[in-house]
Amino acid sequence: MSNRYNYLLSELLELFPEKCHLKVHNCFNVKVSESWGFQERENEDMHMIYVKGGRGFYFLRGQEEILEKGKLIFLTSGFPHSAGNLHGLPLPQIIPVRFGLYSNSDGKHISNQLHTPFCLKLENVSGHVFPELFEKLYRCFSMKESKFGQSRANILLQEILFEISKILNETSSRTDKRIERVKEFIINNSHERVTLEELAKRAELTPKYFTKLFLKETGTTPVDFVIRSRCKFAEYLLENTSIKVKEVADKLRYPDQYTFSKQFKKVMGYPPRRCHNR
Repeated sequence: MSNRYNYLLSELLELFPEKCHLKVHNCFNVKVSESWGFQERENEDMHMIYVKGGRGFYFLRGQEEILEKGKLIFLTSGFPHSAGNLHGLPLPQIIPVRFGLYSNSDGKHISNQLHTPFCLKLENVSGHVFPELFEKLYRCFSMKESKFGQSRANILLQEILFEISKILNETSSRTDKRIERVKEFIINNSHERVTLEELAKRAELTPKYFTKLFLKETGTTPVDFVIRSRCKFAEYLLENTSIKVKEVADKLRYPDQYTFSKQFKKVMGYPPRRCHNR
């Protein structure tokens, strides 16, 4: 699960600090009660939990994950999860953090606009930097009424996410060169409309196996990667040139401006006309 969605975490981190920022909503440092637990739910904000000790469980979209010392779990908005204790075992000692992603342009909470809800988990990280970072984050957030408490907590949160990405990159297997080659082609030709069959041919694979391998290596399908790459190219044009939305739609060979604007908003979370106001 972690390797598959590392690509999505990397995309999230690319938004900082130019386009978005993080804000800690809540943070605790607790040994949970015997009655602790909750039914499956999907939060509007994002969520992280670091386990200091004890044992409990999370169900992540139906898959059980034991909470034990050194476990770290990160959930985006909209990812279904539930939790509880393991009876007869020491109660979990945890530092849970709830936080949101906010647009720099208008300050709106946009955590639920990520195109794919996902989760990541790390095992046995108690010997890494995470215990210290989570403890510092909790202390700073506890002093959020002070001049810099909230700001420091937000910075530490971002540092934790970058550390997660760093570990995943170090431990994940090397990306298949065929997939890397196709990704580079897609990015360098974002102005073109390419088919799945064309991409599979470049990788010298059947479309079915190519799609399966691409999803495994990147955490997204080839078609979704193409669409997102085209939208990011459109965003670059709109933010850095005087080109109009209709002209971008024409340049990227969309049938009309409406179709382009609808897809852009679905992928990027805001209408293309907003790019000119940044």
